[in-house]
Amino acid sequence: MSVKRDTAALYVIQACGYLVPLIALPYLSRTLGPDRFGQVSFAVAFMQFFIMVTDFGFDLTAARKISIHRGDREMLTRLYWVVTISKSLIALLCALVVIASVEFVPALRDDKGVILISLLSLAGTVLSPVWLYQGLEKIPLMAVITLATRIVSLAVLFFIVKSSADYLATAVCFFAPLLASGLILTALAHGTGMLTSWQKITRKDLWDQSVEAFHVFSGSAFAFMYTYLNAIILKFLTGNDAVGFYVMADKIVSPIKQFFGPLIQTMFPRICKLHAENRGNEADHIVRNVVLTVLLLNVCAILAVFVGGEKLVMLAFGPKFLPAVPVLKALIFLPVVVGIASVLMQLGLIAQGEVRPLKRIYGIAAAFHFVQSVILVKEFGATGTAVSVVLTEVLVIALICFERRGARSRRIAASAQGAQ
Repeated sequence: MSVKRDTAALYVIQACGYLVPLIALPYLSRTLGPDRFGQVSFAVAFMQFFIMVTDFGFDLTAARKISIHRGDREMLTRLYWVVTISKSLIALLCALVVIASVEFVPALRDDKGVILISLLSLAGTVLSPVWLYQGLEKIPLMAVITLATRIVSLAVLFFIVKSSADYLATAVCFFAPLLASGLILTALAHGTGMLTSWQKITRKDLWDQSVEAFHVFSGSAFAFMYTYLNAIILKFLTGNDAVGFYVMADKIVSPIKQFFGPLIQTMFPRICKLHAENRGNEADHIVRNVVLTVLLLNVCAILAVFVGGEKLVMLAFGPKFLPAVPVLKALIFLPVVVGIASVLMQLGLIAQGEVRPLKRIYGIAAAFHFVQSVILVKEFGATGTAVSVVLTEVLVIALICFERRGARSRRIAASAQGAQ
């Protein structure tokens, strides 16, 4: 079945994303040493922000349109050029900021070479039409290309990186695969007939697509703020020990939190198509089933942590991290609420074109998080941070449900008006 095949392909990509760094980590830590390895790791983290900005929400909004208009090649081609040019302009601005940063920020000058090489991944973000393959449900092909480029880069890394002097070559091996897969996927899209030749686009096309994507981006930006600033709040209000306990718990929970991403990505174009064909009830039925799946599987993870969390921490991190067990037991509820929120947001709102509420939802959530996070951190330290994140995501679910109710009412009213 296509759904199973596509989901499996995305899980292969996700597993590869975990395994490749895991395989390379022991070798690089010994070969490069702490200083050079730290430089490369910093460049990876530094560039993630600019990749998020360049994506700008296009991946979801464009994938939705592709799934609806998959039979119209001229429309697909026009959308392809609109998204690619829009992302190129944003990436150019990001690149200028990066170059200015390494030139004028003293703390970054020693990392100049590695950071400039990291711009390869920014170019890859522009060229990689993941949204096109997702919308057309050609995910297995995308998975094969992505997997191949990562395996080749890993083999090259082991072949050429022999000492700390090869840290720039390491950076190339880290950042080039996204560009390589983007070039191959783009060539295949043009060569196999997914797209036609150049289609004329206007400034209005660029503006309209960017405005729609901005609502998704702004929601992601607010979520990014209240997710990644937790360690900073902990640092200033409690100290380094609490940060260490929270980060450790987050490392355990993070793979569980991301586990349902491939399933949601696979279902997204199908749900979009159902809404476009006015089959909203069928779409809602699928969404309910996905939510139930997320809920049931996360119950297993919660039980496992409450039964064996202490042994897990002892085995993986040692007795010094035992104070992190209460943090882990609080944070293990995060995957279930994040999973449900992601399903309802992507499959319940964005899939039917309801992108405007996202900025409002995550703006309210960010404000709520900062207020209650400070209170809970002062009172309970790292455990307070874990509880505050879970509470914020519960609020996000409530706000999404409220917006979905409004969207459903508008859909029913539109159907009734169309029937007349």
